[in-house]
Amino acid sequence: MHIRLCPTLLLALCCAACAPAATPPLPSPSLASTLPASTAPATAPPSPAATAYSTATLAPAPIHFTEPFDSAPPHWVFVQADNGQAIAAPSVRDGFLVFDLAAPNDWGYALYDLHSYGNALVEAQAQNRTAGDGSAGLVCDYNESSGWYEFNIFQDRTYQLLFGQWLAKGIVRYTPLYQGESDAIHDDANVIGLECQGSMLTPSVNGVALRKWPEQRFGLESGRIGLAAASFSEAPFSVAFDWVKVSGP
Repeated sequence: MHIRLCPTLLLALCCAACAPAATPPLPSPSLASTLPASTAPATAPPSPAATAYSTATLAPAPIHFTEPFDSAPPHWVFVQADNGQAIAAPSVRDGFLVFDLAAPNDWGYALYDLHSYGNALVEAQAQNRTAGDGSAGLVCDYNESSGWYEFNIFQDRTYQLLFGQWLAKGIVRYTPLYQGESDAIHDDANVIGLECQGSMLTPSVNGVALRKWPEQRFGLESGRIGLAAASFSEAPFSVAFDWVKVSGP
């Protein structure tokens, strides 16, 4: 078993000491912005009496939630680490958030941009739409300047924990933390989980907790959560997320 990193990413990994200072990538537009705006019919101005009593405001988005991807979700942004080519943003199709990675060695992320989490359990149902050596994963403690933790699973029943950090726009240095195997991983659809509580990382697959990892090297303790998809040598690769759930550990 070996860790899968593309040549561009290996170069960054091997040459971290000579890499330029990290430059956080500019966030891409939210997923919701890819949909055409609706056109509301013109209405008459409200009466003075109605204006006086129109005090309702939108309820704040919850910290803990389940997103079923029935429509383009608000508060999510897309970022990518690529091998020199642009990646199409994931799209909502038939109740799934779908990543279509057309070329080898591409990594795409959908990040929930509204809240930062100190302790959180992130779970999602991921469905492989194609065969291949690509991965589906989860992200926690994401910070554009400090880095993030990532849990990925593969169709050959292997998994890995990584630390990722931007070196420049579109270029990431990935540091392997742990890699293992589990018969709980299916080759088609899986419910994956990543609990990030302080320095302890606990990945799971289909209700089976995998090895706990006491991460002491990089010291991340809070940040955004997200979904991850990656292609390697076998492309195109497609993975779809049916839902994602964020709760307290």
